[in-house]
Amino acid sequence: MNKKDNQLLLSAALLLSTIGSITGTIMYFSASVFFNKAQSLIINFTEIRSMDNITPLFFDIFGALYTLSLAGVILMKKRWKKGLYLYTAAQIVILFVPVLWIGSGAFSCFNLIFTLLFIGIYFSNLKYLK
Repeated sequence: MNKKDNQLLLSAALLLSTIGSITGTIMYFSASVFFNKAQSLIINFTEIRSMDNITPLFFDIFGALYTLSLAGVILMKKRWKKGLYLYTAAQIVILFVPVLWIGSGAFSCFNLIFTLLFIGIYFSNLKYLK
């Protein structure tokens, strides 16, 4: 890939990460605020059949992590390396909070693949960050 293609890939990844982080922030903080309604939606539309271990704090933690992820994306858009490290840390913690909170059955290979894909894109474009 040439420099122009790399920067286009970086810009596209940053746009998608911005959308994902904003959506995650809004979704998880909303689930915390409207916890009772979120509980019934989760039970009706997912494989989860019991919300015994899930509390509003669970959603608050995710909302905060997605906010940190968004901050990292914003810093990367300004071409700062510390944004990459903040984003990476937030995304890795996002992968493992469900495992620590609910158990090993909550690990998502789908999330792992996309997390590694985006982190890989960002690290391969590290030279464009200062």
